[in-house]
Amino acid sequence: MVEGAFLAAITAVLFIISIYIPLLGTLVSFLCPLPIIILCLRHSIKFAIISTFISGILVTILAGPLQGLMVLLGFGILGLTLGFGIKKGLSLTDIIIIGSIASLVSKGLILLIGFWVLDLNTVLFDIEEIDKIITQSLNFYSNMGLSPEQLATLKDSLTQTISIVKIAFPGMIILASIFDTILNYWVARLILKRFGYKLANFSPFHNWRASKSFFWSYLLGMILIILGTVYKVPLLNKIGINIQVFFAVAFLIYGLSLTSFILERFKIKNFLKWVVYVLVCFRISYIEKK
Repeated sequence: MVEGAFLAAITAVLFIISIYIPLLGTLVSFLCPLPIIILCLRHSIKFAIISTFISGILVTILAGPLQGLMVLLGFGILGLTLGFGIKKGLSLTDIIIIGSIASLVSKGLILLIGFWVLDLNTVLFDIEEIDKIITQSLNFYSNMGLSPEQLATLKDSLTQTISIVKIAFPGMIILASIFDTILNYWVARLILKRFGYKLANFSPFHNWRASKSFFWSYLLGMILIILGTVYKVPLLNKIGINIQVFFAVAFLIYGLSLTSFILERFKIKNFLKWVVYVLVCFRISYIEKK
C-alpha cells in the first residue's frame, strides 16, 4: 500500500511538471506512465488501476479536475496497457500494437473532452478561427521585418499546411499514438533495466525493413484519391490522403533505416549519422515545398 501511494504521488508530481514547466515538461511527460508500469509489474493490475485513480485525484486537488482527468486518460490508460503487456510476457510487436491502440483511444477521449469543454472543434475546423490564427502569425512575422513577398509566400504555406492538417488529422493522430507508445516503451525499458527488469529491445535501426504491404497500402491511398476526385466522393479522397500521409511517414522512417544501413557499412560514427539524418529530412522537406 505504501509503495502504491508513493508511486501514485510520483505520477502526480511528474504530470504537474509536464504541464507547467516548458521544454523540460515535454521530456518528463515520457516518464509519467513509468510508475504505473512498475505497479503493474510489482503488484496486480487491479492494484495499479486503483493507484492510477489515486494519482488522478491528487492531480485534481493540486491542479484541477480537467488536469486530473488528463492524467487518467493521457498516461493512465497507456501505462496500464504497457504494464499489462510486459507482465503477461507479450512479444514486443504485440505490446506496441495494444499500446498504440490504447494511446489512440486515450487521445480520442481527450479530443472528445476538448470538443465538449474547450470548444476545440471551433479552433480546428472553423474557417474564421483559422483565418484569425493565420493573421496573428503574419502580424508576428511582419513585425520581425519580413517583406510583403515573403509574407505572401508564408501565408500560402500556412493555408496549405492547415488544409492538409484538417484533412489528414485522423492519420496524424494514429501516427502520434504509435510514436507515443514506442517512445514510452523505450524510456520505460531504459529505466526498468536499472531495477533488474529485462524488457525486449527493438532490433537495430539499420536492420528495419518495410513490408511489401506498405507499398500496396500506399498505392491504395492513391487509388482512393483518384476515385474520390473522379466520382466526386470527398470521403474517399480524405481516406486516401490519410493513408498516404501515414505511409509517407513510414517510408521516411524506413528510408532513414536504409541510410543507416549504408552508413553502418562504412562504419560512420553516431554523431555523423545524426547529421546525415537531419540533412536528409531537411532535403526531403525542401523537395516537398518545391
